[in-house]
Amino acid sequence: MNILWVKDGKLGHEKQVDALLEEISSTQHIEITEIKASTVLNQILELITFGLLSKDIDGIENIDFDLIIGAGNDTHLKILNLKRRFKKAKTISILCPNIIMRKSFDYICIPTHDSHKRINKHKSIFFEGSLSKIYDGPTEESIGMFSIGGMNKHYEFDEDYILEQVCFLASIHPYKMWHIFNSRRTPSSMNNKIKNLLSSFKNIIFEDVNSNDIKNQYQDILHSASIRVITKDSVNMVYESLSSSGQSFVFDMEAKNSNKIVKNINALINERRIGCLDKTLMADGLFNLKLRPQNKHLDVMREVEKLAYTILNKLNRYLFSSHFNLCLINDCNSRLLSVSRD
Repeated sequence: MNILWVKDGKLGHEKQVDALLEEISSTQHIEITEIKASTVLNQILELITFGLLSKDIDGIENIDFDLIIGAGNDTHLKILNLKRRFKKAKTISILCPNIIMRKSFDYICIPTHDSHKRINKHKSIFFEGSLSKIYDGPTEESIGMFSIGGMNKHYEFDEDYILEQVCFLASIHPYKMWHIFNSRRTPSSMNNKIKNLLSSFKNIIFEDVNSNDIKNQYQDILHSASIRVITKDSVNMVYESLSSSGQSFVFDMEAKNSNKIVKNINALINERRIGCLDKTLMADGLFNLKLRPQNKHLDVMREVEKLAYTILNKLNRYLFSSHFNLCLINDCNSRLLSVSRD
């Protein structure tokens, strides 16, 4: 299967497509060609000129693509422009396009928290949360992990309170080596506070995304850590953790509103599918932090596996039907030619 992947340069989007394509490749041989989404202005020009101004398909215009896929708003117009060039290919959007473009995609893969949007049910394939690679192997008791997000519209990002929770866990698990991963959204003030913390805790390592190439390191620690604690605003990180062996927790953070993200995280906590840190008021007026664990009998999440299976079923039915129809046409042509000769 030949796949054309349109990328928008956003890590959270590309990790989801990468996880899906890796899962598909575990059951079917695929060849992937990557292409970057151009600027909106260039995409509009491509649309108007029927792709004549598109330079990025040089060298691949003769490939017979079966699938064109991408995630994020910046990829949608590019995918539909490419569809006009590669007419046989089916198009898939990971995440929901705007209402104007939805009807033009063959399939739309949508998180369940977006299921309220006006969509064609026949084109829609739902998955929970965020697509992540599955790891169900062993973990190491000596390793813990913190994933820190940043300023967002869902939760208050109280730097001092988050670090208080970090100190609490590093203190009650002194023999674990804790790796703190920040993100592109983490404020510089928070990064500085984490660095200052290192002198007091010898069992904390700061994996700063701004100073190191930590992509491989992040994946290694994600899979090896026996405990992972994530800020609630980091939805992709939450589902990466839930898709891996080990215990998953979220920091205690105050919600700014009751939107779909907050409701989603609350549901995970209430159903004990993820653990949490909890602050309780004691009799003397002081607050006490404690861990509320997730249900230890839960298996890792396998949303990407289920989605890959559904997509392959749909594509294989289409590819088989196309092949069958082609064979039928060739057979009819052969019969007509034979009759005309007679």
